[in-house]
Amino acid sequence: MEVKFLSRVKTQTTLVALVESCDSMQWAVAWATENAVFEAAMKHSEKFEHFVVGTHMFQTQPEVLERAAALSAAAVVPPTGDLFHPKVYLFRNGQRIRCVVGSPNLTKAAMRRNVEASVLLDGSSEDAALADLSRFVAEAWSGADDLSPEFLYRYRHQYDAKEVVREELTKFADVRLPLNRNTKRAPHDMSWADYLVQVRSSSHPSAHLLNERLGVLTNARALFATGVSYAEWVEDDRKLVAGTLGRKKSQQPGVDYGLFGSMGASGTFANLVIEAPQGLSAALDFIPLMGLVTQSDYDRYCEAFVAAFDQDGRVGGLPTATRLLAMKRPDTFVCIDSANRKDLCENFGVSPSTTNLGNYWQRIIEPMQGDAWWRHPQPSNAADVQIWLGRAALLDAIYFTPR
Repeated sequence: MEVKFLSRVKTQTTLVALVESCDSMQWAVAWATENAVFEAAMKHSEKFEHFVVGTHMFQTQPEVLERAAALSAAAVVPPTGDLFHPKVYLFRNGQRIRCVVGSPNLTKAAMRRNVEASVLLDGSSEDAALADLSRFVAEAWSGADDLSPEFLYRYRHQYDAKEVVREELTKFADVRLPLNRNTKRAPHDMSWADYLVQVRSSSHPSAHLLNERLGVLTNARALFATGVSYAEWVEDDRKLVAGTLGRKKSQQPGVDYGLFGSMGASGTFANLVIEAPQGLSAALDFIPLMGLVTQSDYDRYCEAFVAAFDQDGRVGGLPTATRLLAMKRPDTFVCIDSANRKDLCENFGVSPSTTNLGNYWQRIIEPMQGDAWWRHPQPSNAADVQIWLGRAALLDAIYFTPR
């Protein structure tokens, strides 16, 4: 038996040539998408003895399965149980067997972009390895499921629903070590239990109490839950959420609306809240009240938020933008302002002076969403639930530095 190494480019050309010249073929692949090799196989589909395709992790395109469903030789491995991960392309010409085995799946990426490695085994049915490979594909096919209309319907529905998850798997968040090592307060090292300790023990004599913070979040949540657009709220409620009530009006019995970033009662942002809140309201509408908030949601929010500032060429900054975000989705966003910027950024391992609206998602939010305390499931304890619902915004309680 001869063995020949195939580069990525040679893999595609070799497979297409073998499809066209063989008498019959047996394939077992983990994933498949439409590509030149698949198209060649479909043109010669009568040559298939066995064609079995896996669907784990929902990488296989429904279109491939739907086209293969017309073949009696095609079968599918459902996306459950042990991972089905072979890449075996076997071809027969009489007693001669040639088989490509290696890393490339039957996907466009594998054939055209990925770094892949495979070998071409060229021998006969008397070679034990080739006979075993043929038997492996046949057994995989016999243990697989039919490509029934019911399976195709279920798979396509879930394939589409999992598109966001597949995209997330391609990202590598910029998770950094804290600039000043302190594992008790480094967000990426905290468990949920560690987080609770930090949030509850963060009441410096001149800092704000946890119950007051929870009161702010509870009242803001109630306002957003009405479903009424921010621009249509009464002025004081808009100020409450924006942090522009002013020092005296902010400090009310049992709650201080200046928490999570007091934005001041004057200035461009404060004037917008009073006189022209439509732009801010449009920005907030891009952030869903429930469910996952994506980077796309955030990017659209930022674009609309910046566009709201059309007076004298001034633009909104990180504190004002993140104050609104933290009020609408305290489970996802934390307000970064002068009182917490240094400690929070340094514990996230990023420069306080260069962290801005353009990199806030990449530096703070995306790394945070991989943290154990943030990913912790909703607790059953009612007191802990209130903290969990505001867990991102409440980082302010940990990193707040009294002036």
